[in-house]
Amino acid sequence: MLKSELRSLIKNLLPKAEEINRYHDNVVDRAIAKALNEFYNVIYLRNPLELQRYTYGLGYTTPVPVALEASTGLYYSNFPTGYTPVVFPDKASGVRRISTPTQGGTLFHPMDARELDLVPHGHYVDGVTGTVGYVVRRTRVEYYNIPVAIVTSGVRMDCIIPFTQYTDTEYVPLPELTGNEGQGLIDRILLTLGQVRPVELHENKSFEEGK
Repeated sequence: MLKSELRSLIKNLLPKAEEINRYHDNVVDRAIAKALNEFYNVIYLRNPLELQRYTYGLGYTTPVPVALEASTGLYYSNFPTGYTPVVFPDKASGVRRISTPTQGGTLFHPMDARELDLVPHGHYVDGVTGTVGYVVRRTRVEYYNIPVAIVTSGVRMDCIIPFTQYTDTEYVPLPELTGNEGQGLIDRILLTLGQVRPVELHENKSFEEGK
């Protein structure tokens, strides 16, 4: 479903005290995002591999650049402007897959920050050849053992992003399942918004859509 279609569906399902009562788009979008994040985590707890179905591709049109941090010697990629993946409790977090633009033979494997500190000084420092380790930080991804060719070419990332970061004309894959309380996604969104009363607007007041 398109982002704009889902927002419109929710707004039309919400009860209205009178015709002019309206929920602001930003409030609706954030309620949808909250409910979707909860369902993404339900999916993760059931089977983390299923999250791949709900990922958003970053770097598919223009690869995500890889840069060198001179002070630490770390190679890293900042998340493209406007995108911050959803957080999950495993090492990959919201970055479920990284690959080269050509889908080559190099594999990317998620690590945590402690492993990134230990691996260069451990028993496997000379044995890791065809695998690149990556650590997901708040604003960027850091790499271990990344070849020069990939530094030059950049990478692709399959990420779980919040609903608010989709554009209105983009397709948003929706989980067709129920949560632990037996509620579907639409039920959860309506329950959240049901606790927020719409602003009462009269004819002598103005209303700007989306604020």
